Amino acid sequence: MPQLHNTLSVSEVAALCGFNRNTVGLWIRSKKLRAFRIGKKYAISVEELIYFLQSSGHRVPDELGTNGLKGLRFRSFIKCWEYFQDKVIRDACRECTVYENRLGACFTAKGNPTLHCSGLCEQCDYYANIYAPRLQFLHQIDFPAAVCKDLNFWAGNALWARLSGIPEKDLVGLGIEDVYHPDSLGIVIANQKRRMLGDASAPRTDAILLKNATSPTMAVDISVFPLSEPPGTWLLLADRLASPEGAGR
Repeated sequence: MPQLHNTLSVSEVAALCGFNRNTVGLWIRSKKLRAFRIGKKYAISVEELIYFLQSSGHRVPDELGTNGLKGLRFRSFIKCWEYFQDKVIRDACRECTVYENRLGACFTAKGNPTLHCSGLCEQCDYYANIYAPRLQFLHQIDFPAAVCKDLNFWAGNALWARLSGIPEKDLVGLGIEDVYHPDSLGIVIANQKRRMLGDASAPRTDAILLKNATSPTMAVDISVFPLSEPPGTWLLLADRLASPEGAGR
């Protein structure tokens, strides 16, 4: 089996999948198959090619390494300015703190006063196509559940929104300091650092107080589980406690 790079050229995709080069080019120009320009040529990521082939009913070649692959396939992660690369980049985008700092998840900067994006995350085509499909599993969980990365929420289900007192749409990109009580932040951050460093002795449950709950003394146990997709994210499951005693320790 040939060794594939992370990206393929139009000619390589055509040869590998048995298509005409013009057909591949047409898919790219019509936005059915996402590609990136490298100089005057296009490059297609292997992950994006697999997604396109599966979603359009085409056979996925064994050379793409998908033997035994199970589950849904999603569009590859890209930056927001790359997603909109074929559209006119407004001056506001060039001045945006997300673009200037090359942030991976633009929605985590929405509370930054220098962010010039005028869109709303829940109405953004980028978030809806790149992130939302990966996080839909939260709505099948019968506990308050959320996904968190780098101390920011990526999404939460309706039960988590009800527990925290924050609407689902507003949870997207919100920092944990806007949800957790200040008395609990220290232990949460310390434990999360230990987990990220692979410390096997780090607790898998944090007893904390919620800041924005209807009751200022609402105590919850937050169980934390690593996720392989999206990379570097954590699944949080909450269980409300009868009393706040011991929360934050």
